[in-house]
Amino acid sequence: MIMRSSTAGPSALRRWAPWLAMLAVVVVALVAGSLGGDPPSDRERAQNLAAGIRCPQCASQSVANSETPSAKGVKVVIADRIAAGNSDEEIRDFIASRYGRDVLLDPAGKGFGALVWGLPVAGAVIAVGALVVRFRDWRPAPATVTDADRDLVADALERGERDAGTDDGMRV
Repeated sequence: MIMRSSTAGPSALRRWAPWLAMLAVVVVALVAGSLGGDPPSDRERAQNLAAGIRCPQCASQSVANSETPSAKGVKVVIADRIAAGNSDEEIRDFIASRYGRDVLLDPAGKGFGALVWGLPVAGAVIAVGALVVRFRDWRPAPATVTDADRDLVADALERGERDAGTDDGMRV
């Protein structure tokens, strides 16, 4: 029969408690973010779509922030497509078919665009992994008190008592 030490459980729990707490926070945040609220109104959908589409005439402005004739035309197309019952993805695909894929301000999820989405996630995972590996066995060094430390504290206490007695604790 193998006997286990009763101190192994609490020590393991103390070691894993921060990780379990972080996992709980992440799960709660993901659940809260995915549940969302009420579906957006048609006006909010149009605004969100317009913010994600680049103005065909402007260099770096979204349709939502532009007042050029082509931006106004795209806004009309968005409104018409929403009224026709198209999904956001169908509207984005329609506009991309008319003006080219580069009119969409967010990158595609495949090809080179996948790198734009994937590299930050991979970098974050690698960074967290490196931190875990680096600090897995880290323990703070035991604090050693030297005679010089004791003398410094004694001098500070003595000075504090001397100053408190001479000016009643009031300093200018």
